[in-house]
Amino acid sequence: MDFSKFKFELYDVLALILPGFLVLCGIWVLLRGWQPFAVSLAALGGTGLTALLLASFPIGHLIQELGDAATKAVFGERYFKTARDNFWDTAEGNRVSGLIEQELGFKVSVDTAFDFCLTKIKGQFPRRDVFLATADFCRSLFVVGFLLLPPVCRLVWDVHGTRIRIATYLAGIVLVLTLYLYLAGRRMVRFRELSETPVFRTYLASVNMSSTAGLDIAASADATEEE
Repeated sequence: MDFSKFKFELYDVLALILPGFLVLCGIWVLLRGWQPFAVSLAALGGTGLTALLLASFPIGHLIQELGDAATKAVFGERYFKTARDNFWDTAEGNRVSGLIEQELGFKVSVDTAFDFCLTKIKGQFPRRDVFLATADFCRSLFVVGFLLLPPVCRLVWDVHGTRIRIATYLAGIVLVLTLYLYLAGRRMVRFRELSETPVFRTYLASVNMSSTAGLDIAASADATEEE
C-alpha cells in the first residue's frame, strides 16, 4: 500500500489525530500503568508510531461524534446553533429576514436563512472554516478531558508515598482538569459563535455594497445622458 497517497491537512492532525492519540495513550496508561507506558512509548520505532497515529485517526472521528451527541443530549439539539438563533431575534436578524423574503418571495426559517446567506457570500468569509475547525477541536479536547479521568485515577493510584502526598497530587490534578475543561468549553462556544453570526453580517454587507454599486452606476448613466 502506498501511504504517500494519504494526505492529512492541519484540521485532521489537530481535531482528529491528536485527540485520538491522547485517548489511546490514556487507555494504555489505564491498562498497564504509567511506568510501563512511558518505557514502551519511548521504545516505539517509526513503524509503531505510524501505526499508533493511523489508529488515532478513526478514534478521533468517534470522539468528535461522541462530543456532538453528548453535548446535544445535555444542552439540547440546537445548542450549536444558539448564536444564529440569538442573532435572528435582533434588529439585524429582522433586516436579513426581510431581504431574503424579498429575494425568495416567502418567509424562511433561521436555518434556511443561514444556508442561503452562506451560499450567497461564497468565498467572502474564508476564515469560517478555521473558526469551525477550532470549535470542533476544542469540543474534542473537552471530551478527551472526561475520557482521561480513569487513566488519571490509575496514575494517582500508582503513586507511592504518604497520604498527604497523594492527596496533594489529586487536588492539583482536579484543579488543572477543571480549568482545562472550562477553557476548552469556553473556546468551543466562542469560536462556534464566530463561525455563525458573521455569515449573516457578511451577507448584509454584500447586499449593501451591491445596492451602492447600483446607485453609482445609475448616477453615472444619468450624468452621461445630461452631457
